[in-house]
Amino acid sequence: MTPTITTKNPDSRISLAPDEYTMWLERVLTGKNQGELVQAYDMLLTKVKRIDPLTLAEETGGRYLAEGVPRILVPFLHSWFVLTLVPYRVKGEHEVVDTLPLKVLFLQHLLAAGENHGSAVKVMGTWIDCRSLQHGAVLGAHFSRSVSNTLGAFFSLDRPTRISRAMQWGGRPVDLGEEGFLFDLFPRVPVALIHWFGDDEFPAFSKVLFDVSASNFMPTHGLTALTEFLVHRIVEG
Repeated sequence: MTPTITTKNPDSRISLAPDEYTMWLERVLTGKNQGELVQAYDMLLTKVKRIDPLTLAEETGGRYLAEGVPRILVPFLHSWFVLTLVPYRVKGEHEVVDTLPLKVLFLQHLLAAGENHGSAVKVMGTWIDCRSLQHGAVLGAHFSRSVSNTLGAFFSLDRPTRISRAMQWGGRPVDLGEEGFLFDLFPRVPVALIHWFGDDEFPAFSKVLFDVSASNFMPTHGLTALTEFLVHRIVEG
């Protein structure tokens, strides 16, 4: 069933297809692909174990906590993930992020960031779209189409609601487009949601931008999945 999302006009309802994360989660809950995700989780965790924990903390912008059970804390939007080291396991701090699909995506980030150790490319503050990311030429075109309506639904909300919902997920205004919000998927993975409201000559237009360094910290498919997760959550409220 396609969910219906209400905009600021109570008589106007926009039907949006579920985001990829929601489909993953539904399949896990019904047991359709839980085995595949468990296998991916175990494989990624094994690879992460080979990376020095201090390197993981440094490269993700997280914190290494040695008191009690050693662990690494990495912020994620309005929450955070914890990688405990004895034994190695991942936990999301809040129920909404403590799901198997998001844990797999978090491990992808840890692995990409850890393997990026020593790279001269850090967060640069230079913005590009998905098609300019590594291996993003084909995926980027599909991603732009898939999030366009969803972002339009968000920016059609009244401004106080937009700001409130963005802040609920750790967002803050950014001076891009006619209106924009900046979110930290992770400390080293910022994403900007920007919008032009249009006029009689040009239609309204929304866009997602990533830092030019994003491919060093997350595979492109993971970036798009996390961004779709974010966009759908702020539209749903």
